[in-house]
Amino acid sequence: MNEKERQAKRNSIRRLLRHQSGIHVNCIRINTNNTRAHELAKFELAWHLREMRHSFVCEGEFENPWKSRADVIDLDDGVVYEIVVSESEESIVKKQGTYPLPVIVVRPGPVIDDDP
Repeated sequence: MNEKERQAKRNSIRRLLRHQSGIHVNCIRINTNNTRAHELAKFELAWHLREMRHSFVCEGEFENPWKSRADVIDLDDGVVYEIVVSESEESIVKKQGTYPLPVIVVRPGPVIDDDP
């Protein structure tokens, strides 16, 4: 795939997103309501995607009819990465049905908590 085709694919996936949500390509969005393990996993995933020269969106909101927010969207492969820390299997299956793209579930490993 040449660069022009790659950018066209990225743009077609970005058109699925709600643009009023302030999304930025290749920017990590931190949500302090998530666990530290969740946010660190998001950072590690974003780092890995950039090492592969992929573009991504964090916390992208899909337009109607999905109205769902994805942890990380890989604009090159056209997949959603959903980071799960404490969700039930039922919740994960439900999430997988709320996105217009395939979903890859990421389960982060243990995190050393250095908070006092």
